[in-house]
Amino acid sequence: MCKFRNTPVRVLEIGVHKGGSLQIWRKYFGPQATIYGVDIEESCRAFDDADAKVRIGSQADPDFLRSVVAEMGGLDVVVDDGSHVAEHQRASFETLLPLLSEGAVYICEDLQASYWDVYHNGGYQRPGTFIELVKQLIDDMHGWYHDYPQSAVPDAATIHCISMYDGLAVIEKRAKQRGHFSGMPPA
Repeated sequence: MCKFRNTPVRVLEIGVHKGGSLQIWRKYFGPQATIYGVDIEESCRAFDDADAKVRIGSQADPDFLRSVVAEMGGLDVVVDDGSHVAEHQRASFETLLPLLSEGAVYICEDLQASYWDVYHNGGYQRPGTFIELVKQLIDDMHGWYHDYPQSAVPDAATIHCISMYDGLAVIEKRAKQRGHFSGMPPA
């Protein structure tokens, strides 16, 4: 994400909580950044200031998310640290991926919740969790090497890179060209 430092980057954080990370993003990205946070808790309005704008609504509401991105003037970085509920994470990703700019980064935090059935609708290899979505997206990235169905996620074909860390996925959107692995017959 260092490529975005000290540029007019547009950052959306899902899940404001106590507002501390909005301040960290301001320090990290610099004064040119447009930083917005969204949360369902009315108390988070208190963090709406010159450093970051805060909008109240659900990450699972596509119309709300689209309206925030329109207000921001576009989207370069998303940090999903919201509810951690499987359906909410997926709804946010499916709504925001098509709205991301070329070279944008989508980060989903606390993916350990994908394994928790209590409150988060997760479970080991449970369809619909963000972990399972990422597994499908990895297969989609390599779609020209197999004949299996592609993801139903809008704009999945624009995913260039997926980096996985313990509890964290970083997904980069950018145009890609057909890969070719030496020794593999071209399609």
